Amino acid sequence: MKWIKLILKFLGGLLAVIVIFLAFSIQPIKEVDYHEKPAYQKAQEFISNMQWQPTQDTTTDFMVGWAAENIMPEDVSPMAGYRYRGAWESVHDSLYCRTFVLEKGAAKAALIEVDLLIFPPSVTTLLEEKLKNTDWKIEELYLSASHTHSGVGNWANGLYSLFVSGGYDEAYTESIANKILASIEKGYKSRKKSQMGFTQFSVPEFVKNRVNNEGGVNDKVEIIKFVREDSTKAALVSYTAHPTTISSRYLSISNDYPSFLMKNLNESATIDFAAYFAGPVGSHGPEGQKGGKDEWFNLPEIIGNGLAKHVLQTYDSIEVHSPESLKIEKVPLDLEDLHMRISEGLRTRHWLFESITEHQDINISILQIGNLTMLGTPCDFSGELADQLEAQMPANEHLMINSFNGAYVGYITPDEYYTTIKSSETREMNWVGPQDGSFMMDIMSAIISKTSK
Repeated sequence: MKWIKLILKFLGGLLAVIVIFLAFSIQPIKEVDYHEKPAYQKAQEFISNMQWQPTQDTTTDFMVGWAAENIMPEDVSPMAGYRYRGAWESVHDSLYCRTFVLEKGAAKAALIEVDLLIFPPSVTTLLEEKLKNTDWKIEELYLSASHTHSGVGNWANGLYSLFVSGGYDEAYTESIANKILASIEKGYKSRKKSQMGFTQFSVPEFVKNRVNNEGGVNDKVEIIKFVREDSTKAALVSYTAHPTTISSRYLSISNDYPSFLMKNLNESATIDFAAYFAGPVGSHGPEGQKGGKDEWFNLPEIIGNGLAKHVLQTYDSIEVHSPESLKIEKVPLDLEDLHMRISEGLRTRHWLFESITEHQDINISILQIGNLTMLGTPCDFSGELADQLEAQMPANEHLMINSFNGAYVGYITPDEYYTTIKSSETREMNWVGPQDGSFMMDIMSAIISKTSK
């Protein structure tokens, strides 16, 4: 009987430890007016004090260069996307970082995209340190990702990284940063006098609202066109559909439909260099049925080829000009209460969230090139919200919103989805909490108001 008492004591002690742990790690969800949050107030104060007066320069040339670097690891490694899936078994297409370098007088900016699930915060941190030995600053980088769910992992720190990217490999993470630096250098050396143009148009056949069947659908393709004085041409393309067209059962590396899109554009006689920056994909998924065995790449090929056809049909008609201004800035977001929602009314405490994730400097990126304003968000930003922000733009000014700007705070969707939609986007992948949509919308609206001419 003595051993039974010992077991009972052990189980009682274990239960007490679990109860105490839960008491200190989980709390009820409380809806607090976002206007009262310090992060909101600090961001609004920063925007209010921001000196935004881009110099209208008609005397210096607008310079553009571009470059790409392969970011595939040397060895087989875990995949990132959907969930933990282990190591990849084959490579359908290689992954790259693609960079545009812009210069106007003393102002310069580098637009950088990686063919990964997100732009890893760990890479952002490394870049900030490595750039100290160059003529560049982290504030001059506009970052994004393709958001492929069939890409390479091993780039996220913290316990949560096991689920996100299969772990962390310091050498591989550093190699990504080094490849990005190389692309910036090559892009800068290749810069030439250039002109640019912008357009957007609807392509509804490849995208749907995957969170709310009755919700709005942002179906816009957006294109930035660059034409250099030597007649070489480039395109920065953005779309709203999640690159989740390949089954999670198939362990093959691919950039999903953006791979087919880029391949078509780069092999065309029209465009010499193309890059894909994820748009506001937060509530939008691809339209179509994923293929099974021997048909894994049917849907990404259909969407990629279809988007390329639309881009190529439109590209030559995009009017170009030499922008008179170039300015880049970052608005800090001191989100001090990030957490994971675990049920209808419960969430983790911030200390627990912080202990299993990696440190990151959270911000909204602003890049203004003439009459085009680009906003980079640290999240899966909702296409529905992006439509509302675009409606606020003055006439003759344009807005492009991108996701995954080098930090990551989960999904940002319309407020009402928090209580009415039960999905990963509003549960475990909502890290900001109630009113997340209005919180971000208000801050981005203030940015638009401040930066509009």
